Amino acid sequence: MKEQHLEYIYEPFAETEEYRKLNSAIVARWLEVMRDNGARGIDRLLDIATGVGTMVTLFLDNLPKGWDTPSVVCLDMSEEALEQTRIRLGPSVSDLKLVHSTVQEMSMPDNSVDVAVWGNGIHYLNAQGQEEALRSIKRVVKPQGWFVFNSAFYQESRPPETSTFYRSQVRKAVEQLRSIGVHRQERTARPEASDFLPRSHYEELMQLVGFKIVEAKETASHMYRTAWEHISGFHQYAAGALHGYDPEAAADAMRKAVAPALEEHGTRDEHNIPYVQRNWLSIIAHA
Repeated sequence: MKEQHLEYIYEPFAETEEYRKLNSAIVARWLEVMRDNGARGIDRLLDIATGVGTMVTLFLDNLPKGWDTPSVVCLDMSEEALEQTRIRLGPSVSDLKLVHSTVQEMSMPDNSVDVAVWGNGIHYLNAQGQEEALRSIKRVVKPQGWFVFNSAFYQESRPPETSTFYRSQVRKAVEQLRSIGVHRQERTARPEASDFLPRSHYEELMQLVGFKIVEAKETASHMYRTAWEHISGFHQYAAGALHGYDPEAAADAMRKAVAPALEEHGTRDEHNIPYVQRNWLSIIAHA
C-alpha cells in the first residue's frame, strides 16, 4: 500500500503550469502523428497510472476537430486517485471505466484499446518491471493501434550544466537533516527505481516487445520553484537523492532546499525568476 500513497502524493506535480503546458504540446504532437499516419478517430483510450486524469484531460482537450470523445479506461493502483478521476472526468466522459490494478496485472481483453497512454510514469518500474508492463500493454492494444509515453526521469533528462543545482540541493538538504539530528543509516541500498535509464534503453525495450517506434524525441522544459518543490517532496525521488535517510524527513529537507539552490544555480528568465531546465523523452509507437 505504500507505493499507492507515494504515487498519489506525487500528483501535484502534474497540476503545475510547466507540466500541463509541456504535456499539452506533447499530446498534441502525438495526435498529429496519429492523424498523419491515417487515424481518423479513437474509439477507446487507455490511460495507465492515471493519477487524477490529467493526461486524459489533455488528450480530450487536444482531439482534432471532427473526432468524437472516445470511451476511456483509467487504470491506477490507487483507489483514492481513481475516485478523484471519476469526479473530474465523469461529467465530460460518458463512457468511463475505472480499473484498480497495476499495469502488469491488468485483466483487460486482448486487442481492446486503440490508444494506450502512459504519462510520466514508466520510470517508477525497474527494467524488468518495465518489460513486463510493456508486454501487458502490447497485449491489449489493437493491431496498428498506438502506445505513447513520456518521462522526465531518464538518464538524459538532466543537462550537464544543471548538475550544480542538483548537487547544491542535496548538500543543503543534508545540512538541514543534520541540523535536526537526522543521520544517514548505514548499509541502506539505493532504491533501484531511482537509477535513471537512458533513452536508448526505452527505444530498445519498445522494439523488444514488438512496438514499432514512429517518433522518439526530447523536449526541454523550464521548471520553476513550485514544480521542483512538488518533485522533491515525492518520497521515492528524495530517497534516490538521499538514500539511507528516513524518506519522509529526506523529502521535507529536499523540498526546503529547492529555493536556495535555485537562487544560487538556476537560470534566470526575462522576469529574473530562476528555473532549471529538464528534458522530457516522448515516444509514440504502433502496435
